[in-house]
Amino acid sequence: MQPNCIIVMEIEAISLVHDDILYVENVIEIAKAQSTRLPYNTLVYCQSGKVLVEMGSRDNIKVEAGQLLLIPAQKTIYPIMVSTDVKARALFISDKALKGALGGQTDIWNRAMYLKEVYVINHQEWMDGMDFYVRSIFRQRDLQLRDEILLSFLRTMLLMICERFVEHEDAMYLADVSTVRDKDIFGKFLTQIASEQYKRRQVSYYAEKLCLTPKYLSVVCQRVSGKAPIQWITESTMEDCYAMLRNTNKSVKEISDILGFPNSSFFGQYFRRQAGMTPLEYRVKYYQIG
Repeated sequence: MQPNCIIVMEIEAISLVHDDILYVENVIEIAKAQSTRLPYNTLVYCQSGKVLVEMGSRDNIKVEAGQLLLIPAQKTIYPIMVSTDVKARALFISDKALKGALGGQTDIWNRAMYLKEVYVINHQEWMDGMDFYVRSIFRQRDLQLRDEILLSFLRTMLLMICERFVEHEDAMYLADVSTVRDKDIFGKFLTQIASEQYKRRQVSYYAEKLCLTPKYLSVVCQRVSGKAPIQWITESTMEDCYAMLRNTNKSVKEISDILGFPNSSFFGQYFRRQAGMTPLEYRVKYYQIG
C-alpha cells in the first residue's frame, strides 16, 4: 500500500502492522505544486537539502537537513520550494497506531499539532540514533517478534518527540485546566471532523456522534483548546475548500455540491467571510493545475 502523499517514492512504501505503519526509505521528489491531505500522521526526517511548505494556518515552514517535519493526519500541505539535493525518509502512522503507541500521552501530540502547530523539531542527538534503528528494524524481514519490536520502538520515538514538545511549551501545560476525559473527548471530536466528507455541520451533529450534548462539547473544547467547536469545524471546512480550489479544475458550483453547501451563492459568502476573498479570487491567486 502506498499512501496518497506529497512525495514520490523511489521504492514502494513498506507496509507494517496491517497498513497502520508505512515506511519509505528514500524520498526523492516532491510532487510538483500539488497540495495533499495525508491520511496518516507523517514524520519526515530530512537528511540533506531544504524544503519550504505551507501547512494549516502557519506561515511558510522551512525544513532543513537534520530536522524532523511532523504532519498530523488529514492536514493539507502545500509544497512551495524544494532544493535539488533533498534526501529524506518518511514514516506514516495511522491515528489508531499513534494512539495505541502514545496512550495517555496522545493529548501532548494533539495539543502540539492542533493548538500550537509545532510542525518542525530541530536536530537532536537522539534523532540520528532513531533513524539508524528505524532502518535496521524495517530492513530485517525475518524477525519473529518484528511487530512487537516495531510497536515498542514506535512508542519510544513518539514519546521522545512529545518530550521535546513539553520541554519547550511548559506554559501551555501549566495553564491546562482540562481533565483526562476532556482530552479524550477533544481528540475524538477532531478525529470525527476529519472523517466527515461534509464537515460544515452543526455542533449538535458532532455532539450526537460523540453521545454528548452540544453545550458539554463546547465546554470541553474551550477547556482543552480555548476555542469553540464551531471554530474547529470552520477551519477544517476551509482546508477542504482551499485544497479543491487550488488543485482541481472543478467549478465553484461543483465544489459547493461536493462539500455539502446548499448552493454556490451560500458557498461564496461563507468562503469570503473566512478567507477575505471570493472563491474565484482565491483560485486566480493559487490555482495549481493546468
